[in-house]
Order: sequence, then C-alpha cells, then structure tokens
Amino acid sequence: MRLYGISLALAAGVVCFAPALAHDHEHMMQMEAAQPLSGASLYNLASRWTDQDSKTIDLKSLRGKKVVIAMAYTSCKDICPLILANMVAIENAAKARNIRNIRFAFFSLDPAVDTPARLKAYADERGLDPAEWSLYNGDDKAVRDLAAALGVRFRRDDKGGIDHSAAISLLDDKGEIVFQKLDTKLDADEFVAKIEALSTSQK
Repeated sequence: MRLYGISLALAAGVVCFAPALAHDHEHMMQMEAAQPLSGASLYNLASRWTDQDSKTIDLKSLRGKKVVIAMAYTSCKDICPLILANMVAIENAAKARNIRNIRFAFFSLDPAVDTPARLKAYADERGLDPAEWSLYNGDDKAVRDLAAALGVRFRRDDKGGIDHSAAISLLDDKGEIVFQKLDTKLDADEFVAKIEALSTSQK
C-alpha cells in the first residue's frame, strides 16, 4: 500500500509538472521572438501581404524558420518557370537529405494579376505543398520594398510583361540573407548544403 501511494504521488507530480514545462517552453519562445532584429533583417519591412489562402500577414510571420525566398509572377513564360523549378529542386534535394523545417516563399511581382485565388490555382497546378509553400500578393510599395531588399531589379516591358532579375535567397530564422543565387544556373545540392550548415549553426 505504501508503494502504491508513492506511485500515485509521483504520477501526480509529473502531471502537475508537465504544464509548468509547457509554460516555460512557451515563455522561452516568446522571449526569443521578442529579441530585436538586426538592421540586415528583411523582417524590419513593415509591408503587409496576402497569401494564397487570403490570409493577411507581415513578413515577421516567417520568423523562426529557414526560408527559401524568390520573387516572380505566375504568367511569366521566361525565367519564372526556371526560378520555380530551382526552388522545387532545392525542396527535393533537402527532403533527400532529410532536412526539414524549411519554408518556401514565392512573392509575386505582378500583384494586379496574381490575386490570392490565382496564386492558389498556380500552386495547385504545380503540386506545391501548402505545408511547405506560401505564395504572396502585396501592393506596389510592398513589392518595391521587398525587391530592393532582395536585390531584385524589375520593370514593365512594352508587351505587358515584367523584365526582372532572378534571385533565390536563403534567410535565417531572423530574416537575414545568408546565401543567394542571382542567376538561373543553380546547384540544388550546393544550396541545400548551405541550409544544412545553417541548421547546424542554429542548434
């Protein structure tokens, strides 16, 4: 009977202690999120965006994740399909090496056409997993500000399209660019090695 009573007491102690652990973990996460951002963080941008599910977010919603980010637009027939293909190649290479917790973020350069509904259809057509991919629509200022921060040059051409540079960037958990490819010739394994090194450094 005495041993039975001790067992009950220990079990009760574990039950009571578990919420405390959960609370402490939540508190630590809040403290980490409250850390000030450096001047190099993209998350200092105050712009607001709408994702393919029509949810309004700001860039800070990506904080705490490793993010592969690019700017393109859905009706592009030139380099945008290559940009997306490179991002998918990075995704597949990361999965092959069992590297997880990566977010893929596609920001449209053509917000007037790339409505949330259009972005959702585009993602569905290309089999982009919503658990890992977000596609964003923003106003003209949001697009300009983010493009400037990422070093993406763009301008309207005389055929209604958009000429723009190709850039795929890797952001750390604080929104700082730690690696970037500025052309369409991308080695997915090299990019994933940078993600892996970042994952190691953040442990």
